Amino acid sequence: MNEAANFDVLVIGGGPVGLASAIALAERGVNTALIAPRLPYADNRTTALLGDSVAFMEQLGVWPRCAGKAEALRVMRLVDDTGRLIRAPEVRFECSEIGLDVFGYNIANADLTSALERRADEISTLTRIDDQAEAVDTEEAALGGAVTIRLRRGDGVRARLVVGANGKHSLCRTAAGIAFTSRDLHQTALTFNIGLSRSHQNVSTEFHTRQGPCVFVPLPGDRASVVWSPPRRRPSG
Repeated sequence: MNEAANFDVLVIGGGPVGLASAIALAERGVNTALIAPRLPYADNRTTALLGDSVAFMEQLGVWPRCAGKAEALRVMRLVDDTGRLIRAPEVRFECSEIGLDVFGYNIANADLTSALERRADEISTLTRIDDQAEAVDTEEAALGGAVTIRLRRGDGVRARLVVGANGKHSLCRTAAGIAFTSRDLHQTALTFNIGLSRSHQNVSTEFHTRQGPCVFVPLPGDRASVVWSPPRRRPSG
């Protein structure tokens, strides 16, 4: 292994969270490295960014690059579609009721990530490491030293602080000994985008059914992202 390069902060993970964290640190002059492969971001899911998240993207200089591809969320509508004899009445929450123009915006993850990537490329104090983290060594850090990250190609990088933005199977979480619990909800999450035959009028609609929730969130061009959580089917027999 080559001699490990040293940074103030290492960020592991090239999704929206990792990119935003690396940009926020680096643009304040912190010697930061982002460890993530430079691959096309093929995530077709969307993210609903609410007030503070949009303000954060504006502070990073990212929002102007992708605002035109986001759709405003002005009404949150809840519908009891359980088919029960006695059902809850429909509920609508409107942003104007609390003095807001919008609750937030819905944007495709690919568009948000592309804007973050372009902003990251402009920052001289941000080093991009086009590789994946293979292991996290915290032995020296336990004695007040640095954390060493071993990369897939065999090189090592070091920093006093590591930001783990690398998903639910995070190497950083495991290395730090952070415990977690999980439980099976017996549901399958389906996400997809659709075209609508009429305007969504910036209304996000959440249907509560016997089979689980199904949410339609506005996208530009009379489209919507759908998040549906039906029960997991058991194998027959």
